[in-house]
Amino acid sequence: MSIVFIGGGNMASALIGGLVAHGQETTDISVVEIDPETSRRLRDTWGVATYGEAPPALNGVGTLVLAVKPQHMAAMAHALPPLAQDVRVISIAAGIRTAPLSQWLKGHVNIVRAMPNMPALVQQGAAGLYAMPQVSQEDRLHAQSLMRAVGSAVWVTREADLDAVTAVSGSGPAYVFLLMEAMLEAARSMGLEEAAATTLVLDTVRGAAMLAKAGPDTPAQLRHKVTSPGGTTEAALAILNAASLEETISQAMHAAAARSRELGDGLASDAGESN
Repeated sequence: MSIVFIGGGNMASALIGGLVAHGQETTDISVVEIDPETSRRLRDTWGVATYGEAPPALNGVGTLVLAVKPQHMAAMAHALPPLAQDVRVISIAAGIRTAPLSQWLKGHVNIVRAMPNMPALVQQGAAGLYAMPQVSQEDRLHAQSLMRAVGSAVWVTREADLDAVTAVSGSGPAYVFLLMEAMLEAARSMGLEEAAATTLVLDTVRGAAMLAKAGPDTPAQLRHKVTSPGGTTEAALAILNAASLEETISQAMHAAAARSRELGDGLASDAGESN
């Protein structure tokens, strides 16, 4: 059965690329995308079929991936024809909760909500997944497989936990990029050339992440191992601790989660008022 993407932006393109890399036939994938240039790029890059509007019927569709911007989701969902209950719907629109989405889809309940992140563009993403109670184990595994085509995927049992997922992995790359920016600026200020500074910073961050993922040591244990008493790392960490880095990061992530909840409330409210 085919996979149809509604919306062909960066995340949809990343998912298509991951699926193709994992053996999915391009003839089984199609995209509904109103922007002609985006449609052309998808055809040229992946060889998938594209359409300017959703077909009046979606017969034979196994999976429908909703990848439009959140503010357009209600109008798009209302415009779709009624879906057979065995059609798997996967929404990757940030902030759109499953209850209103089910209502907009005329009572469809076979819905999984996914929260991927930017590194999915290079198949190194980390996604959170939540399924409506009516979703079968088989369909949950299918959604999980689709998201794992571009990285890792974890399930949450409460939809509200996706706000925390947003704060951890959705916004998380920005925290790391900010750290990289600061390290690069400091490296330049100490006289390192741009190319050397960039290589050292990027490979240090990548290597640290790979080492932490390899286990068995926790990040805290690894930090202790690299911090010799009276050494250079201890001197650096003393400055970071004095600046309350851990508390600042915690406050930042709680702010991101709170904003995610606010945006979700606003999107549901706006869509309700428009109907």
